[in-house]
Amino acid sequence: MRRLHLFEFEDFSWFPNWLRDYGTDFLRAISNRADYYEHLIPLMREVLERSNEATFIDLASGGGGGWEKILRRLIPLRPDVRVVLTDLFPNNAAFAKLESQFPAHVTHCAYPVNVLDVPSCLHGVRTQFMSFHHFNPLDAQRIVSHAVAQRASILVVEAQERNVFTLLKFILLSPLSVWWLTPRIRPFKWRRLLFTYLIPIIPAYLLWDGLVSVCRTYTPEEMLDFAHRADADRLYIWEVGRITGKLLPVIYLLGYPIESAGDDAGSC
Repeated sequence: MRRLHLFEFEDFSWFPNWLRDYGTDFLRAISNRADYYEHLIPLMREVLERSNEATFIDLASGGGGGWEKILRRLIPLRPDVRVVLTDLFPNNAAFAKLESQFPAHVTHCAYPVNVLDVPSCLHGVRTQFMSFHHFNPLDAQRIVSHAVAQRASILVVEAQERNVFTLLKFILLSPLSVWWLTPRIRPFKWRRLLFTYLIPIIPAYLLWDGLVSVCRTYTPEEMLDFAHRADADRLYIWEVGRITGKLLPVIYLLGYPIESAGDDAGSC
């Protein structure tokens, strides 16, 4: 299936923040329910050890989806692990909620952080969960190249694949999952119910953005091509893979310097 770089509503600066936050709240809830990233824990532990790092700098975090389940599994293995949540449109309420659950392990940047120009004061393994597809090939290349230029390890994860089968799954399951899960999302908000059931703006925008996400998703081979272009001197170890999940397959790109010397996490 050929990649199509169509638009997603949440990419636009004019898109209402409250509506974007409702969308990222849903994605966080469904990620935790589906437990997409269960089988990534050994990989995440490995990249910390090989990079001599203890911190993940999570880019384009959305609502922080997936990190609750990840941390509950990872903390017993790495008690020193830390996560810094960032986004160009930070969902600070969702970030604060995750911080309250893991006060010793999670912090966030309340200001916008552009994944195309990550501040040098943010040291750690760079992660992107379900966000890499938002970027066109030129910018996707810039993301990987920027990590290599700053000698940062990087883990890119997508919980979907670009094919007709995944598109059909989204068409059938997206509206049903939104309608079923919305009353269970916390904090409870009446306006969330209004725009889900009476005026179904939220299910409509999530369905469109979900379908476009599938059309935009890069294949492992395409991600590996970005990596090799960024790392012309072959100073990194690169790995791509596919893990079968409960609902959708998880694909990933992992890269870390062959010789790593970790620094303490920075904040700015």
